[in-house]
Amino acid sequence: MNESDWIKYRNQFKTFEKVNYLNTCSLGLLSNEGRNSLMEYIDTWTSMGASAWYSDWIEKTNSLKQEYAKCINADFDEIAILPSVSAAIAVILSCINPKNDDELLTSELDFPTIAHNFKALEQKGNGKAVIVESEEKKYVDTTKFISKINSKTKLVATSRVFFLSGFINDYEKIMSSTKQHDALFFLDDYQATGQLPIDVKDKHIDIMISGGLKWLLGGSGIVYMYINKNLHQKLEPSVTGWFSHKRQFEFDPHTIEFSDTASRFETGTPAISSVYPAVEGLKLVNEIGVDNIRKRTLQLTQLLVNGLLELGFNIKLPENLNDHASITMISCADPSKAVDILKDNNIIVDQRPGSVRISPFFYNTEDDINHCINVMSDIKNNNPELF
Repeated sequence: MNESDWIKYRNQFKTFEKVNYLNTCSLGLLSNEGRNSLMEYIDTWTSMGASAWYSDWIEKTNSLKQEYAKCINADFDEIAILPSVSAAIAVILSCINPKNDDELLTSELDFPTIAHNFKALEQKGNGKAVIVESEEKKYVDTTKFISKINSKTKLVATSRVFFLSGFINDYEKIMSSTKQHDALFFLDDYQATGQLPIDVKDKHIDIMISGGLKWLLGGSGIVYMYINKNLHQKLEPSVTGWFSHKRQFEFDPHTIEFSDTASRFETGTPAISSVYPAVEGLKLVNEIGVDNIRKRTLQLTQLLVNGLLELGFNIKLPENLNDHASITMISCADPSKAVDILKDNNIIVDQRPGSVRISPFFYNTEDDINHCINVMSDIKNNNPELF
C-alpha cells in the first residue's frame, strides 16, 4: 500500500480535522461509516421499536461475529459476545469452578481485571491466585512464568501485548507448557487484535478475548471471546444468562440447556448501540488487512522512537522493535502535566503511572509523528523536570 491509500483511509476519520490523535490504545477513532451506523441504529429503533430485534438487530449481531471471526481466522460458532473482559473471565472461571488449592496464574503486567477476579475467588477459598512478578516492569520472563505452572494449575491467563510497556509476550511457550499440564489457556488479546495479526486455528489457542475499544475501532461495550469449538461441550458456565440457552425464546425458567455453539458462554442482551459501530470498525480493519496495519504502525513507531531517542528521552523498549507493539511508553516525572501540555498543542495522547503513552495507528502520518516529536522536544526544553 502507498501513502495515498493510507490518506484515503485517514480521511474517513473526522477527528483529524481538529487534532493530532495518537491515542488509539486508549480509544480507537470513530469512522464516518461508524458514525453513519449509529444513526442507522437510531433510525431502526425510532421507526420499528422492538420489532427491530427480528428484522435487523439479531442479524447485525451475527454480522459482528462473522467479521471478528474473519479477523482472527475462527469459525462463526466459536465467537461469543460479552460486555467486558471482566464478564468474560468471570464466565470462564465459573466453568472451571476452582477449589481450595487450585491455582489461577497470571502476571503483574497483565491487565489487572484478570488478577482481580482471581483474588476475589481466592478470598472466598475458591482457588489460589498466583501472580508472576516482573523485575523490570517491561516484560515477564517466560522461563519464570513457565516455572509457576504445575499440576495444581487450572487456568493460565496472560496477554500477547503488555499494556504498560507495549512489549510482545512470548505467549506461545507459556501456552505450550499450560497444555502439557492439562490446564486451560486464556489469551487476553485486547491490546493486540487489530494491530498485530493472529490466526487462532494455526496457534491452537483455547480461549482468546479482544474488544472493540482500541485497535478494532468499535468503541466500548463489546468484547469478543473466541472459544475453541473442541472445548464447547467440556465447559459449562454457572455465570450465565438467557442468551446462552439453546432455545432462548421459549423463555423456560425450569431448565437450562446450553447452546451447542460459543453462545453458551454469553450472558444477557448485547448492547446493540455498540454493535453497529463495532461492525463497521471490523469491516475496515479486515478491508485493510492486519498484516498491512502492522507494517504501517511499525514504520510510524520506528520514526517516533528514533526521534525521541535522539532527543534523549527514556523509552521502554526491547532490543528489537519487532518485539514491540504500537504502544510507546516515555518515562515522565509528571505524565499528567505532560499530557495536558500536548493537548494544548492539539496532540492527544495518554498517561499511565510514570509514563506518557503514545500509540499511533494506520490512520496517522509521518507529519503527525514529526509534530509530536517537535512538541515533545519543546516540552523537554521548557520543563526539564518532567523528562
